[in-house]
Amino acid sequence: MTDLAATIEQLSNRWMQAWVRKDRSVLEQMLASDFALVVSATPGHRLDRASWLATACTRYTCSEFRYRDVQVRDLQDGIAVMSSIAEFSAEIDGIARCGPMFLTDVWRLGESGQWQVCARYSSHPEPGGASSSAVNLLEQGK
Repeated sequence: MTDLAATIEQLSNRWMQAWVRKDRSVLEQMLASDFALVVSATPGHRLDRASWLATACTRYTCSEFRYRDVQVRDLQDGIAVMSSIAEFSAEIDGIARCGPMFLTDVWRLGESGQWQVCARYSSHPEPGGASSSAVNLLEQGK
């Protein structure tokens, strides 16, 4: 694992554990001013930073969260993308919203020298099957 990958994964865990603890101060530090969340059920809608922060410690609560199958790509100086499967238990206004979810997070190095997440895209993982097996064969050069 590269230093950048370890840093981004550590920051991602810090962000999500702050959500579990309802630690608004850490959440505010982790989110870039232009942060947006897009979920696959409503791809034309974007939840902005202010809205996410307003609900993350009140109406949208998480009791446990962990990542698996993490990949981090260094796209260019100061931009990294992390994909993962998130296993979590959360509720929005008493309605369950639980993992697994496939997440793609875009991280940007800010002017202050701190990494912040500027975008999260969330969807349900694709089930294994003939289609995903065919893609895996492409990776193997077959």
